[in-house]
Amino acid sequence: MKWLVRAFLVLMLAALGVVAFGYHYVQTLLLPAQPGSTAKVQFEVKPGMLGGEVASALAEQHIIKDEFAFRMLLRFHPKGKDIRVGFFELSPGDSAFETFEKLQHAKDLTRHATFPEGLVIGQVAEVAKKSHLIQDEARFRQMASREGKSFGDLFPASLEGYLLPDTYEFPYKCDEQVVLKRFTDEFRNRVLPLWEKRKAKCPLKSLNEVVILASLVEREAQVPRERPVIAGVYVNRLRVGMMLQCDATIQYALGKQKAVLLYSDLELDSPYNSYKHYGLPPGPIANPGLSSLEAAMAPTPSKYFFYVRDDVKNDGSHRFARNEAEHNANIARYQR
Repeated sequence: MKWLVRAFLVLMLAALGVVAFGYHYVQTLLLPAQPGSTAKVQFEVKPGMLGGEVASALAEQHIIKDEFAFRMLLRFHPKGKDIRVGFFELSPGDSAFETFEKLQHAKDLTRHATFPEGLVIGQVAEVAKKSHLIQDEARFRQMASREGKSFGDLFPASLEGYLLPDTYEFPYKCDEQVVLKRFTDEFRNRVLPLWEKRKAKCPLKSLNEVVILASLVEREAQVPRERPVIAGVYVNRLRVGMMLQCDATIQYALGKQKAVLLYSDLELDSPYNSYKHYGLPPGPIANPGLSSLEAAMAPTPSKYFFYVRDDVKNDGSHRFARNEAEHNANIARYQR
């Protein structure tokens, strides 16, 4: 009989041990690694990761309190194999159970970035780097400047002018190739249909000429309503064989912005110098927005050949003139 009593006591102690372990295990999963924390941690579940590797990575980033307890949860829970591959935003202020739920149901993280109108490739690269979309600005600039044709026959070697400004959503983990493909896909989907619709009445011969003219308009126009008017001024000059004499082309050739151009700047030896060369420059001087592209496709018909900034109103608007005499009068009256 004594052995039965001893066996009973051993079983009881073992059962209590199991209960105590189970209680500790459950309590560990219910407690956050850092109670009260509101910090957000980006966590990646990579393809092929095992449950133990996920638990270890979570512990290393201090997202969970007990690696072993989380391993057991993944092993014995019916949904332990349902965690998703991708990037997730987790918090050490969540319990292990809450983290477990997020890894099954949370949406993958994405990144957003806004690219304003009128940037050049180098500036687009800077925004992409600051937005954590790319690691290597130099590689982005090289790809965008030389490898445009790899994104389709629609594009020239340089994508200057074809990086359509907008606010974009990207995968959380992306690179230079992914970002440029997102830009070129957007241009193809939004600009090409407009061109197909309007090219029959457009005074320009090709979509590339439209992009070039739109880049000039983007850099020159500050008031939206004037975009098609300024486009019309340049079309008029092209039609009669006048030089465009666009200050923005000089700034592009100089590689920097100058509030006031000097006469020596106008003598710059560059194919982009529209004070020395007739016709459109050899390529776009910026990445124009959709409004400037639409203005270049459908310029406002007028008899204007000149315009000058209105410093009296000082709102970015211009005064337009039909001839040089009117233009000189506008300069005398509206320039300060």
